[in-house]
Amino acid sequence: MGEVTLPTNNIRWSDTDHSYRYIDLTSVSRENNLITETSKITARNAPSRAQKLVEKDDVIFATTRPTQQRLCLINDEYAGEVASTGYCVLRAKVDEILPKWIYYCISSIEFKIYVQENQSGSAYPAISDAKVKEFKLPIPPLAEQERIVAILDKFDALTSSISEGLPREIELRQKQYEYYRELLLSFPKAEVGPT
Repeated sequence: MGEVTLPTNNIRWSDTDHSYRYIDLTSVSRENNLITETSKITARNAPSRAQKLVEKDDVIFATTRPTQQRLCLINDEYAGEVASTGYCVLRAKVDEILPKWIYYCISSIEFKIYVQENQSGSAYPAISDAKVKEFKLPIPPLAEQERIVAILDKFDALTSSISEGLPREIELRQKQYEYYRELLLSFPKAEVGPT
């Protein structure tokens, strides 16, 4: 993978007085692979791990506890922000590989197995950026990557809509059940009186 990715830059805190959103290891949701929360940082309060500048279409992969597969494709909203050194930042050489191709490849079971075999440490297992970039991923022609990515995007959208719609469907079915339960269990009140 290293042959189809570009080098990335670290921030020079001594050269900036701007504030940034910090993407730490808990910022990326494992459920939907999106950034769900960040904190504002400046040179004065930046954690030592706040070092990696990210750009639109970078893929970030958490190298600490890597089998949790905490990964994300950086969108416009987070372009130019700062990520933790706990992430490997993968910036595609777009004339050779699509960013989403990288994203889907590192979402795969094959990559998870590779990570399990190459991580080190027991309490806080980790994998180095260099080892991540040694992963051999298939690189078909760009047109084929685009075709496959389009299919995977459709599956992704479908599974997202199902998981978003499922709680609502369950709620509606529960109300339907309650309605029929009450209807079936409510009998006309017998008039009590002399017989």
